[in-house]
Amino acid sequence: MNEWLSSILSIAVVLVFLVGIEQIGKRLGWTDETIRKGVHIAVGHWSLLAVWLMDSWYVAAVPLLFFTFANAVLLYKSPSPVHQTERKSLGTVYYPIALLVILYFFFESEPIAFLAGSLVLAWGDGMAALIGRKYGTVIYDLYGQKRSFQGSIAMFLSSYAVLFLLFLWNDVVMWQVVTYGFIISIIATLTEAISYRDWDNFTIPIIVAIATSLLL
Repeated sequence: MNEWLSSILSIAVVLVFLVGIEQIGKRLGWTDETIRKGVHIAVGHWSLLAVWLMDSWYVAAVPLLFFTFANAVLLYKSPSPVHQTERKSLGTVYYPIALLVILYFFFESEPIAFLAGSLVLAWGDGMAALIGRKYGTVIYDLYGQKRSFQGSIAMFLSSYAVLFLLFLWNDVVMWQVVTYGFIISIIATLTEAISYRDWDNFTIPIIVAIATSLLL
């Protein structure tokens, strides 16, 4: 399939998932935050489509540019729970911008680093928020923002699981799968903990991609 066509189709796939998860979530009685994080996790898998179906970084950049501008507009116009939070959150804008950065530097030369950054943000940060909000009882405060120990543990375990499977899939030797996955997961967890407000959507993919590139 032509990679330009694949790029456009990937936008349609993401939109279908966005609408589908929101509708399913509403029917099942999910909270707006659960729907938001469900979308957050799901759309991170766009990176797999990009690696499988596209060869050039500039082709893969088209969907990310589309969602950067779309999310910036919808942030102030949309009634969807994906964009409406207790305060205006720029996380949905930072998300595709961060993927654009790692796409440019790693997509063609080190796709494993690109995938690591995207999938750790999707699963690690997504699960940290869901678990932290529901089960977070041990709270720590960094410059006015509260996070939970339980959320940080969820961030680490989810990141480690994603990296473990990703490295195995890419035929990384087992000792590197275990040790490098552990190290990068710790780095990702610390990055999430110290990032200010919505900036974790920007910092996590970039730092995880760099760490993966340096270690592998």
